[in-house]
Amino acid sequence: MNEKAQSNKDKSKENLLINFAFNIILPILILRKGDDWFGGLIGKVVNQSIDSTLVASILLAFAVSFPVGYGLYDFARRKKWNFFSILGAISALLTGGIGLIPGGSVTMFAIKEAALPALLGLFTIYTINTKRPLIKMLLYNPEIFEVDRINDLLSKNGTTVQFHLLLTKCTWLLGITFILSAALNYFLARLIVITEPHIDKNAFNDEIGAMMGWSFPVISLPSMLISGYALWLLIRGIKKLTGLNMEDAMRQRSA
Repeated sequence: MNEKAQSNKDKSKENLLINFAFNIILPILILRKGDDWFGGLIGKVVNQSIDSTLVASILLAFAVSFPVGYGLYDFARRKKWNFFSILGAISALLTGGIGLIPGGSVTMFAIKEAALPALLGLFTIYTINTKRPLIKMLLYNPEIFEVDRINDLLSKNGTTVQFHLLLTKCTWLLGITFILSAALNYFLARLIVITEPHIDKNAFNDEIGAMMGWSFPVISLPSMLISGYALWLLIRGIKKLTGLNMEDAMRQRSA
């Protein structure tokens, strides 16, 4: 492989650790500890006390800037949109908006937390019988599988219809995963984020950070397990319907 091709291939890969840091870890740290670390400095710059609404609003905007900035950086570097980075950026902007606009409330925040995964789940199920089912972007895509090779073997073996039924089953699993995530998001938000932003924006920020910390074991982990099961079903089905083993079906990323 020549150096240019290798460079393009490296750019197409996403660093999951950096993704996790910018979308989860840094916002949590800023929301939970930002007033201790930067509150005094920001207060001096804007001539406000560390407990002021303005200082808390600046910290919230700063925390939100990390997932938004990462989404823009990832697009500039790889020259293609990252679906989940887009969702993360939208969610972050909405979180910031609810915390900063007059009239923002914890109820609005809880609804926002549930709305995005719920809409994504419903949209995933809706696209089952369309020309571009969402599962072909989320699971069965050329970044993960040797799609062309698999499709050729399915056609030769006469198992295309069975494979479509398998994709439908996996799509329902993913849709249910998103809807479950929506329900858990809502109840977790209602349980943890209880301080109205117009009453105490610092406490509101801290509670959002706490919720983000709890979201991994309570929401992300169960969702990952169900999604992993869907992926396992897909790999097992491909092996059965095409005769390919996992190494041949999965896209190889050798240097």
